[in-house]
Amino acid sequence: MAYKHILVHLDSSPHVEARLDAAIGLAQRHGAFLRGLFAQGDRSATSVIARRPSDHLVEAAARSETLFNEKLAASGLQGQWHGLTHGEYNHVIREVIIWSRFADLTVLGQYDRDAGQLAAPEELNEQVVLNSGRPALVIPYAGKFPVIGKRIAVAWNAEREAARALSDAMPMIEKASEVTVITVLTQASSSVPETPRVGLLDHLTLHGVTAEQTHFTVTDIGAMDALLARSMDTGADLLVMGAHGHYGFPFLHRGSGTRHVLRTCPVPLLLSH
Repeated sequence: MAYKHILVHLDSSPHVEARLDAAIGLAQRHGAFLRGLFAQGDRSATSVIARRPSDHLVEAAARSETLFNEKLAASGLQGQWHGLTHGEYNHVIREVIIWSRFADLTVLGQYDRDAGQLAAPEELNEQVVLNSGRPALVIPYAGKFPVIGKRIAVAWNAEREAARALSDAMPMIEKASEVTVITVLTQASSSVPETPRVGLLDHLTLHGVTAEQTHFTVTDIGAMDALLARSMDTGADLLVMGAHGHYGFPFLHRGSGTRHVLRTCPVPLLLSH
């Protein structure tokens, strides 16, 4: 298995080059076509109302195209750059969702509040994850990640979203050197066994993957931070987990946990819904 068509979201944030480098590394590893999509909000209110790009957005798009094409040429990959026609907030989100549906994997950047108007809309990552029907790989804004997927942590609770994420990540899981399956049980669920009792490690073995499994129990409120801490303990350079859209609850299996991990995960994060 391999990703053959990777989409990377581009903007003017100071972290975009590290994101593009990460996408190029993945595309090289999987022999993928790399498509770059420049999409960000427009700081000009007049242009947003008129639904045309401001001079600032046109200049930012030109810089993005130059950066993408230079790195693409140096990488030896096949690819193509595209830019949205304007930067109205909802248009940016809607278009990135649609473009993502035509790719095997979409590479996004973790939201950085300090980047302000140079970055994409704050809700972009969540909306792409929940509405594209494709897996999204979110690159943290702090650090560089030339290698992604050598040591993988898989968050597992036997729910639909976790199963979807596991399947969507299989092209990377099959190439990994180490895989650790992490099951986080809340105190409310710790006494309830998985039904049916199917061994996930046995399933991975059929894909040629030798994995380890660990589980622990936490309070509901601390579940996501505990998961991130355990992932870091394994030395993971990628965390795979299912995303949930039911916001407003602090439990592991609710959407507020997805939002929290999207904003705070210190390693690349592959999410599926």
